[in-house]
Amino acid sequence: MIEQLNQMFGDEKIVEKIKRKLPYMLFIAEVEMSKSGKVGMEVGTLREQIIIALLIYKFGYENVKPNPITTEDFDIELYGKPVSIKTIKKNLPKRIGKFSGSGIKLIWTVDWEKVENFYRNYEPKSEMLLVEVSWGKDGGFYYIPSEVQREVFGEIGRNRYIYRHRRGTNPRGVEISNEGIKRLIEHRQTRKIDIFWERPEIGAEIIYKPYQRWVEIWAEE
Repeated sequence: MIEQLNQMFGDEKIVEKIKRKLPYMLFIAEVEMSKSGKVGMEVGTLREQIIIALLIYKFGYENVKPNPITTEDFDIELYGKPVSIKTIKKNLPKRIGKFSGSGIKLIWTVDWEKVENFYRNYEPKSEMLLVEVSWGKDGGFYYIPSEVQREVFGEIGRNRYIYRHRRGTNPRGVEISNEGIKRLIEHRQTRKIDIFWERPEIGAEIIYKPYQRWVEIWAEE
């Protein structure tokens, strides 16, 4: 556990700011990455940047180091410890039904050899920040310490923690199972900020102008 991160989830001022500003900022990210009414996959990068910016705002640039290596299982180092940032645009499972995936990727790949190799060798190593976005509904922002992940992984085992799609499909990666994520978010040491995901009113101040900044640069002498 990163104690500074744990304390952030108990800081009333920053919690209120997250509840108020995170839906607004992620909505802007979706607007920016939309074309013909559809949100592009690139929005994931913007969502990640918004969470990293929150951590920089709270802890300072010197304590937040983005990971430049895309193959590693973390996105930043916070106070020297690896942190994985994940966003899911649906409600997390409230019950354990049939064995299935949660939609939360542990690795992105379409290579079945990489899938099998990852499955055989994976062990939780990084802290996890998880954003549960569900427009018009309740969701949350979770801090799942690495100790919690290792405990759940050890309790239910690799086969029940990791979900692999059937061969012949296009999985685009390996996921945490429904059972795994439910146990993670309900663990006594997991921290959560409850968020109601209300879409902001579309006013003049948030109408996205995709070309404006480039036009301004071209206009400079």
